[in-house]
Amino acid sequence: MVDKNTLRKVYLEKRLTLSSEEYQRRNRLLIDRLIEYVDFAQVRYMHTFLSMTDKHEVDTYSIIKVARELNPDINVAICKTLPKGELSHYILNDRTRIEKNKWGIPEPVEGEAADIEAVDLVLVPLISFDRVGHRIGYGKGFYDRFLKKVPQAKKVGLALTPPLDIIEYSNEMDVKLNACVSPFEVYDF
Repeated sequence: MVDKNTLRKVYLEKRLTLSSEEYQRRNRLLIDRLIEYVDFAQVRYMHTFLSMTDKHEVDTYSIIKVARELNPDINVAICKTLPKGELSHYILNDRTRIEKNKWGIPEPVEGEAADIEAVDLVLVPLISFDRVGHRIGYGKGFYDRFLKKVPQAKKVGLALTPPLDIIEYSNEMDVKLNACVSPFEVYDF
């Protein structure tokens, strides 16, 4: 069994080898599948990450745009990394100031605090996932700690690649996804 750190490195490198055209194509397909899967008209509060498009993460900026077109009343929350592996959460609106942090992740510098207890959908970043809902993130545990605080929310991973068969899953901190949307298929767990 290959360990998560090795898988993380291999799949980050694979994602970066996508041509610009293939990256764009997979994002369009993923957004189409996400729209089919999630009824955005029913989502009151969506929490999402802001993607590092230079690292070929799923384009969440386009997802936010589509979600707002489908539901102008949707609240969109984003997060900022804090010391000790925690996240703070902000409403994304015209007044939210975004800057890249030390890891190159776009995040709010200032803005209006978000109510995470109201979140009903979380779009979860990942590097890879398996067929039963385990994911490989960036290895710091920020999202797993956050996901434990929002048991009411549907946790949907976004992946540009197909799933692995199984990820060795021994960390009690890890939180399983409810679903994962890829350009190829939607996986319900």
